[in-house]
Amino acid sequence: MNGRNSTERPFPVRSVDHGFVRTGPGGVFEVLRDPVAYPAWWPAARALGDGRIALPGLPPVRLEPHRVRPGIGLLLRISGGRGDALGGHLEWHLEAYEEGTTVTCIADLRARRPWPPRRVLRMRAGFRSAMVALREMRT
Repeated sequence: MNGRNSTERPFPVRSVDHGFVRTGPGGVFEVLRDPVAYPAWWPAARALGDGRIALPGLPPVRLEPHRVRPGIGLLLRISGGRGDALGGHLEWHLEAYEEGTTVTCIADLRARRPWPPRRVLRMRAGFRSAMVALREMRT
């Protein structure tokens, strides 16, 4: 036996964040619908040129649209994180509210080992920076 148990269960890493954008759900959806363009507006996000994106607080990952509901939400499959075998989903949910949109970002990730609280806080801070950037955009 090699010391690694192949039946190990992944550790959940979860986060929920909300924000308000003074743009209708259709305009917000147009910004969120293309994960390849996230580095253009998400502070500290970087395209790595190999199809992966480095989002703040996460290892480099691939983001693939899994379920798309125009103007309502987007579910992205996350894969490709190396060392921590990161996988899971990132969901953007949009809800019209008065003169804008309430945006909810839900991260439901799996890691090979538990993340320390500070690392989870870094991830949440990265998602918060995305919410602020969305709020400041003129779409």
